[in-house]
Amino acid sequence: MDGTRRYLRRTQLDSQLKVVRETPRPYMPSRGWIRAIREALGLTHEVFGRRMGVSRQTAFQIETAEVSESITLRRMRAAADALECDLVVAFVPRSSLEDVVQEKARAAAYEQLQRMGQTMALEAQGISQSRVDEMVSRLAQEMIERNDQRIWEPVARVEG
Repeated sequence: MDGTRRYLRRTQLDSQLKVVRETPRPYMPSRGWIRAIREALGLTHEVFGRRMGVSRQTAFQIETAEVSESITLRRMRAAADALECDLVVAFVPRSSLEDVVQEKARAAAYEQLQRMGQTMALEAQGISQSRVDEMVSRLAQEMIERNDQRIWEPVARVEG
């Protein structure tokens, strides 16, 4: 996928995810959704287990596994079906995908220039910070356009 198509895909996803990203995170019951909904419906572990095709003890273990985050999606989906619910799983970016890519690319570009000794040399030569920022921006954009995977590596220092 070329840079333009990746950019368009990011902006499309950003647009689609904006509503989800801006929605407050839902409340998570301390003893899990399965138990909260099971109890609200008035189902015992025995009835819930029977609806899932498992024993009462296994039904209890499923609730425990949800709270400890050791449950599989398949098991969650089966529990949701038994409770007449839909399971919704989503990745919700913390900020726009485009912002994430830009931030990671700028940090990687700054680090790359630092490793080359360019930023210190430029600063020692009296090159303004705005000129250094311009170089970082240009290198970051080049890295994005060529899908340079180094932007995803951890960086020691982030400059903005």
